[in-house]
Amino acid sequence: MPKEKPKLAEFEEAGLKIDKDRVLTYSQLSCPLDCTYCFVDEMDTNQKKKVAYLSDKQFGLLKELPEEVKLIMLGCDTEFFQQREASLKTLEHLAELGKDISVITKLYLSKEFIAKVAKIDKQMSLSGKRIAFSISVPCGSSFRRWEPKAPSPEKRIESLRYAHEEGLLTMVAIRPLIPTVSNEELKDIIDKTIDISQGYYSGPLYLKNPDKGLLTKEELSTLKAEKMQPHWMLDGNIYYRLERPGQMDYLKSLLDDKSKPMFEGAAEGIDELKKKSHP
Repeated sequence: MPKEKPKLAEFEEAGLKIDKDRVLTYSQLSCPLDCTYCFVDEMDTNQKKKVAYLSDKQFGLLKELPEEVKLIMLGCDTEFFQQREASLKTLEHLAELGKDISVITKLYLSKEFIAKVAKIDKQMSLSGKRIAFSISVPCGSSFRRWEPKAPSPEKRIESLRYAHEEGLLTMVAIRPLIPTVSNEELKDIIDKTIDISQGYYSGPLYLKNPDKGLLTKEELSTLKAEKMQPHWMLDGNIYYRLERPGQMDYLKSLLDDKSKPMFEGAAEGIDELKKKSHP
């Protein structure tokens, strides 16, 4: 008698959110960066230090993913590369599952380390699968307000350059699109990454409680706010989606001027970039 496939609820309970053709992995590994806009502490997922990025149960379920799931997304609620060697081992294990893999980071990663990631990517490419490498750069000169412990945007961009030189699929995540970030900052991010990023994606700022002091009352008064359950979060998490009118359109116009694609997210990005690399 064939083994029964896990139900969606089993994936969800284990911290694996299946969203259309992708699975987002939520870990209990705490993030060392303490970005002020981060939603993880409010999700009540019992973050810990010195635990594996993926549990044995999660690894087991990932081997049983529905056929329609084509992409495994890592780093959804923590910094995936904070444990360098452990992250490489995780990539090696996941590479055997026959799925594309998306990673995102705010850390500076050395040229030598990126070469090890690229080696896994090259092996995956033999079977038509790839690793998409994104750096998160949601702000420029104001980054210390929002990302007090993260490396500077310049150091992150250096890592992206190494990834580009190694032939990885490269993207920049300007996410969350922080409403107080100036147009000049956005333009600077694009200018500094345009030659080494194959695409960009963005998305709004989500806050559990907009009145907790992260934004001033004056700043909040200029924003559009919508209360909702983000479709990419584990169920039961209600947040406010905050947007500055016209800001996303401005970002898209910057990329249109440079003839660079703006994707809905990493999932759409890896699909399109794979098509371009293998027409």
